[in-house]
Amino acid sequence: CLAVVGEVGAGKSTLVHLIARLFEAPEGSLFLDSRDLRTIPLSRLRASIGLVSQDIFLFSETIRENILFGRPDATVQDMEEAARIAALLPSVQEFADRFDTLLGERGVRLSGGQKQRTALARALIADPPILILDDAFSSVDVQTEDAILRELRAARAGRTTILISHRISTVKDADQIVYLREGRIVEQGTHGELLARESHYHRLYRR
Repeated sequence: CLAVVGEVGAGKSTLVHLIARLFEAPEGSLFLDSRDLRTIPLSRLRASIGLVSQDIFLFSETIRENILFGRPDATVQDMEEAARIAALLPSVQEFADRFDTLLGERGVRLSGGQKQRTALARALIADPPILILDDAFSSVDVQTEDAILRELRAARAGRTTILISHRISTVKDADQIVYLREGRIVEQGTHGELLARESHYHRLYRR
């Protein structure tokens, strides 16, 4: 689990876009398992990545169809488990039509936090080897975020997880944390190591 933090405009989301090849990185600059990212077929790369970004897009279909977009052949049990891990299941159970609730244009019937959790369930159900969460909890309260992160610790076993956030609570348990500034890594280490240095990360923590 790698966490990426930094001020607004530091390049955190740009890095995510480079990994998913929404932007092309210069040749020989970005690698996946020691292989230049640009040599991996785009369809294979994208199929390996579950991305939940800041800008959530939901179809004006049902909750079920939005989640299963990530894996149309998934079972009901798979869908419910993904919704449970994403802390979406309690919200779904409050709707009269449950998973068959129509969302309307861009998920208008859901709150910002519910949209993020629906997008997370959609990413999880696809069971990708790489899970990228780009500020995916910005509209979720801290208690719900903590519950999701606890569930994700088990769900992310055996996969690479990249967390992009400005919240220390989101990133403190990551194996490695990098601090970006103006597109460059200026600090790297664990939560404890970075606090001990009393530099950029420590100032973010204090704020």
